[in-house]
Amino acid sequence: MNHTIMNKTLFITIVMLAVASVLNAGDITGSWEGILRVQQSHLRIVFHIQGTDSTLTSTMDSPDQGAFGLPTTRSSFRDNKVEIVATGLGIFYQGTLLGDSIAGTFNQGGIPFPLVLKRSEKPVLDRPQTPVEPLPYISEEVIIPYPDDSISLSGTLTLPDSTGTFPAILLIAGSGPNDRDETLFGHKPFLVISDHLTRNGFAVLRYDKRGVGKSTGDFDKATLRDFADDAIMAVDYLKQRKEVNGEKIGLLGHSEGGIVAPMVASEETAVHMMVLMAAPGTTGIEIVLDQNEISMQQQAMEPETIEKLQMLNREMFESLLTWDGSENHRTALRDRLLHLWEQLPLLQTVKMNKDSYLRSQFNAMIKPGYRSFLAVNPTKNLEKVRCAVLAINGENDLQVAAEKNLAAIGKALERGGNQHFEIKKYPLLNHLFQESVTGRVDEYGKISQTISPEVLSDITNWLKREAEDK
Repeated sequence: MNHTIMNKTLFITIVMLAVASVLNAGDITGSWEGILRVQQSHLRIVFHIQGTDSTLTSTMDSPDQGAFGLPTTRSSFRDNKVEIVATGLGIFYQGTLLGDSIAGTFNQGGIPFPLVLKRSEKPVLDRPQTPVEPLPYISEEVIIPYPDDSISLSGTLTLPDSTGTFPAILLIAGSGPNDRDETLFGHKPFLVISDHLTRNGFAVLRYDKRGVGKSTGDFDKATLRDFADDAIMAVDYLKQRKEVNGEKIGLLGHSEGGIVAPMVASEETAVHMMVLMAAPGTTGIEIVLDQNEISMQQQAMEPETIEKLQMLNREMFESLLTWDGSENHRTALRDRLLHLWEQLPLLQTVKMNKDSYLRSQFNAMIKPGYRSFLAVNPTKNLEKVRCAVLAINGENDLQVAAEKNLAAIGKALERGGNQHFEIKKYPLLNHLFQESVTGRVDEYGKISQTISPEVLSDITNWLKREAEDK
């Protein structure tokens, strides 16, 4: 189990989406399922491949772990050779098409496993809140270009109708290479939120993060500052649309998007209102340490072991705040990771390949986005926010602890002199605002509900009140 990277899941973390060149796509498109044998466990792996003769996309399921609809980084098919890559997950599948099967190797974290895939039917996921066309409003594909054409963001703008002028909400996704719908585990939270808000009189803009889906740019090199700049470009785009009331623009940020949103609101005077969903209020280091502690407790580690590992983690995270990429820093990080490995319980290390673990941890931790998350202190921007704020979270959130983070958000707003805010905590809701039992990540995909109707109603009603406020 990963004890240092921010987002924990069972076998697969958060997701990526991209396209690649392909030949003879008709021969390979469809659903392919196989059994991955990992020590004593048997896990079903399913790839859903779709596309044309010019591009392919694929998603991956791990049904036994409740993970569905996980996009991959790159998919290709040439000369009967299939390659599917999810870079950030350390996953690479390569195989050869042999009639109705693909014989190949599934590699995760440098560890290869034989995996033969057979054609199968794509499962129908129970996602009753996902909107189904035809929709009673306008949905427009838009491109948001940077002035220097270095990056263009691809998104969807929904409008209640073609005649009015509407308050507008920009949706800002959480950590990971999220598409415009914030798709994960077969759920599309941002599509559901956008649909609900648009039906209630709001223009809503959502977009693929840079380097994801149809947006250009390099996700792997992006920092929180880059994501804030992208959101500012999206706000500027909304101000230029004749259908948008430029004095009634709001932000809605989920998880890491709840860090980005205050960065934007503290700089962009056009922001009139802001919703923070499961947003961190403590530092990035504290968030990751909290996640690590919960993960280790779930693995039944001894309290003394957890305390020791957390001390080592904190030292390592703090060392990354001054990272300069030099050989000295690289050597020091490898040494810290090795020392951490040596302190892990034997029951944990026997399940992992040492070299693969150290390599995957090192590569993940030196990414600019991860280091920028560790360095962030959300309160610095929250203290500068002057617009109305609604901050909400669920008591079952195991990724961003509700009590301490909501309290930190409220205190920061008060220190800055902002009294125009509301804070609400919901019983039994997890990080995605689903009604849950445990709040664990492996529960997300098993729950048919995408987002609590109560939360949708509360967000909408609050935004309506603020949009009507002069």
